Amino acid sequence: MVHWADYMAEKIIRERGDREEYVVESGITPSGYVHIGNFREFFTAYIVGHALKDRGKRVRHIHMWDDYDRFRKVPKNVPEEWREYLTMPVGEVPDPWGCHKSYGDHFMSLFESEVEKLGIEVDFLHARELYRKGEYAEEIRKALERRDEIKAILDGFRDRAKQPHLEESWQPVQIYCPKCRREAEFVAWDGEWRIKYCCKHCGSEGETDIRDGNVKLRWRVDWPMRWAHFKVDFEPAGKDHLAAGGSYDTGREIVEKIFGWPAPMTLMYEFVGIKGQKGKMSGSKGNVILLSDLYEVLEPGIIRFIYAKARPNKELKIDLGLGLLNLYDEFDRVERIYFGLEHAKNPEEEEELRRTYELSMPELPERLIAQAPFRFLVTLVQMPHLDENGIMRVLQEQGHLPEKLGEEDIRRIKLRIRLARNWVERYAPDNVRFTVLQKPPEIRFEPEIEEALGEVAAWLEGHGSFTVDELNNIIFDAAKKRGIPSKKWFKALYNIFIGKDRGPRLAPFLASLEREFVVRRLRLEA
Repeated sequence: MVHWADYMAEKIIRERGDREEYVVESGITPSGYVHIGNFREFFTAYIVGHALKDRGKRVRHIHMWDDYDRFRKVPKNVPEEWREYLTMPVGEVPDPWGCHKSYGDHFMSLFESEVEKLGIEVDFLHARELYRKGEYAEEIRKALERRDEIKAILDGFRDRAKQPHLEESWQPVQIYCPKCRREAEFVAWDGEWRIKYCCKHCGSEGETDIRDGNVKLRWRVDWPMRWAHFKVDFEPAGKDHLAAGGSYDTGREIVEKIFGWPAPMTLMYEFVGIKGQKGKMSGSKGNVILLSDLYEVLEPGIIRFIYAKARPNKELKIDLGLGLLNLYDEFDRVERIYFGLEHAKNPEEEEELRRTYELSMPELPERLIAQAPFRFLVTLVQMPHLDENGIMRVLQEQGHLPEKLGEEDIRRIKLRIRLARNWVERYAPDNVRFTVLQKPPEIRFEPEIEEALGEVAAWLEGHGSFTVDELNNIIFDAAKKRGIPSKKWFKALYNIFIGKDRGPRLAPFLASLEREFVVRRLRLEA
């Protein structure tokens, strides 16, 4: 089975022809935090570029920061006095938090640092910088020259949607006042390079040269212009842009008829959300999960794995609750399959899983780096007597890690220990969290339960070393020979150690505790 990124790469080569360089693009307006939903567009462009590179092609991934877009509204987490900056470019609005050059830069710099950890090569371009240095001056002039054709294209789509046509005064450009930097009104164009404007914000009037960078194309024209300017071959888009008559449809006609470049191939991606969270994430509303949040509980390769394995046109719900334990189990299995230590159900599935792993890793390891089982780590990090070294010792004793560990192994194990601690603190449900009781609870048990507890204690005293399976067998046998129902028996054991009716897998849990402590507790001694 062919991975979806490889399928798209083959299609691009087939339909765009054999090019010296293929250009893939993603982009966003930094009007708020760039969240894990925005990242799907970025990663979809990247992974298709990755697949093209794997076919020996040269690829440039452009990520366009649309920081020359208007500051349209004041988000909830920004002081209300920032209203005075409305309609200025987001790349020129002051940073409310005072730590970056601008409002836009505050969000762009965070995302760029987050992406760096994922081993992704990308050209981050800034629309404001490109406009200000006159990069698009020729295209702006062309759009003004062919304003009537562009308006006719846009109005043609409005006919189909039964919407009112654009006003006769409509222009394909917007102007930023050279004095106050807020949006000014278009008055006239001289047919060459100069545009007259008037600013209702500061009252100034005058002319500005297109080449000076105060004139910007409107969104529906800017997007297709960029496709032609950078010769873009592929750009994914959300379903809102790809809806019939949406910005991609209008952009396709504009780029081909006005700017003379074939519209890039595209791929629709669905929304990304957090399981259990209602509503769409919004960077300006502040109800977002960032890559930084995922880094607190997931390895970088697993973050990439989430996006690489899911087809873009399927809605993606990331489970930060108990589902995260299943995610680690799934990733570890795929990693073992890649290194030939385990096999999938059939060769086709195995091929796809191996490819998914290749596309997921920031850097492919030469061998299987030690996998500390995350599910068990969640138990071990809650043991008060175990530090990092103690946790590694328990994992080795119970056969989860090899006896000899290299530097890469130790680094990964320590990372997972930290991530497991974070997950327990932030996302683990109450039935997963526990505290080992310092003294036995004041509970009276039936005689047969006390007898069974004593038998397990005596067995432990007589065995200096044992396997988890051996301990598991004696636990079950002690109850079975006395006719104690399993549910009742395990409830008693969990209450003795953690004061709850349920808890982690019992045998590995008890084997991780100090043997003398377990013996005393089974005998209900302080």
